[in-house]
Order: sequence, then structure tokens, then C-alpha cells
Amino acid sequence: MIEALEASALAEHLRRSRWTYPLVNAGHVLGIALLVGAVVPMQVRRLRGGASLVPTLRPYAIAGLALAVACGILLFIAQAGDYLASPWFLAKMALLAVALAHAAWHLRATVVPRAAALASLILWPLVLVAGRMIAYG
Repeated sequence: MIEALEASALAEHLRRSRWTYPLVNAGHVLGIALLVGAVVPMQVRRLRGGASLVPTLRPYAIAGLALAVACGILLFIAQAGDYLASPWFLAKMALLAVALAHAAWHLRATVVPRAAALASLILWPLVLVAGRMIAYG
């Protein structure tokens, strides 16, 4: 199945195009910036005992997550076998799953304890570090 994914016309285009892959990569980075750029002030505010920024910043976090995931899937398609062989990629996906579950809990929670805000401030940067390390693993 991975071979078929990498042999698809879309994967081939992503690998051969001078512009598409770099633009998708830039979209992934932009999505991450929107996500983390919204999550950090929301959680810092929660650590200080307030939540007034949450309604304002949550849509940016969700939009950033959607963009990062969509572009990340395209990046994966281009080199699925290489990514699946990377322990850093697997670590990133595990951390991402935990971070997403934690974020889903945040969406439903009426009160977010300080420990949960702190966990969010730790999880998302760990996802970023694992993702960045893929290039060096």
C-alpha cells in the first residue's frame, strides 16, 4: 500500500515539481505557526488564572491545525516509506496523537486546570521538536 501511495500521480508531482513541494512545506510551517502561536498565549493566560483569550485565539489554533495536517499529509505522500522508517516520525505521530487528544479534552472542559495548560505547553513543542528531528534522523 505504501508503494502504491508513493507511486501515485500526486506523489510523483510533489516529488518532481519545482514549486509544489516547497509551497506545501511552507503551508505546513505556516499551519504550525498559527497553531502554536495561538496555543501558547491561550495556555499562558490559563496558567495565570484567566481564559479570556481562548474564544479569540481558538479559531486560529484550529485553522492552523487543519492547515498543518492537510499539508503534512501531502508531505507524507511524497515520501511515505522514508517517513514510516523514521523513529522521529513515529515519535512525532505518537506525540501528535496525545496532543490532539489533550486538545479535544480542552474543547469539552468547562474548567482547565493549570496542570492541563502546562501539559499543552509541553506537548506541542515536543511535537515540533520531533518533527524537526526527522530531517536529521
